[in-house]
Amino acid sequence: MKKKLVTIALAVFFVAGIGNVVFAHGGAHGFDPGNGVHNGWRFEEMVPFMKDMHPNMNQEQMEQMYQYCHGTN
Repeated sequence: MKKKLVTIALAVFFVAGIGNVVFAHGGAHGFDPGNGVHNGWRFEEMVPFMKDMHPNMNQEQMEQMYQYCHGTN
């Protein structure tokens, strides 16, 4: 019984690990520095969220921060 539980736990661990690696390296909807898109969001779409998170920053500062973190669009 103990051997069976250990085997199941290891199998789940490896499947989850491999799934995370595949997800992290996915190119279809992940980070693609060639087109300046990070998970399908452009700077213009992120502005409302960025204003909520950084209310003291103006639009130029937010764009500079976005470009620093995600590249140009």
